[in-house]
Amino acid sequence: MLVAVLALVGAGCGGSAHARASDTQPSATAVYLAQAQCGPQDSTISCCVKTHPGNPARCGATDFEAEEILFAARVAKELAREDLPEWKRYCMNEYEKCQNQDWIGPCYDCFRLCEGQQGEWPHDRCFRQRKGR
Repeated sequence: MLVAVLALVGAGCGGSAHARASDTQPSATAVYLAQAQCGPQDSTISCCVKTHPGNPARCGATDFEAEEILFAARVAKELAREDLPEWKRYCMNEYEKCQNQDWIGPCYDCFRLCEGQQGEWPHDRCFRQRKGR
């Protein structure tokens, strides 16, 4: 049981998930959390949205925020595929950097543009912030 508690705490999920992890029987929530694939990099809101994708308000997220969180999770899963074309892998890697390194610009729109151009990231629309700004 201690392993289950540590797994949920390490997953970065918040509040009620931790309380339920201490129950003697695994709850439906605990099982669902295991399927959500929350990681240490996930915020409480991110983990909650992955766990409850149909109800982002429950997590304090807007529909748009939930869409971005779920899309980022799909990108991570796609990047693990060995048969992914190199141009698509490049677009996904740039999208991941755009999201996680606080780039300037609409990351999702830039990803779609890159995808449409099969590997040409629109650096004029989405780019890394310069130091000192």
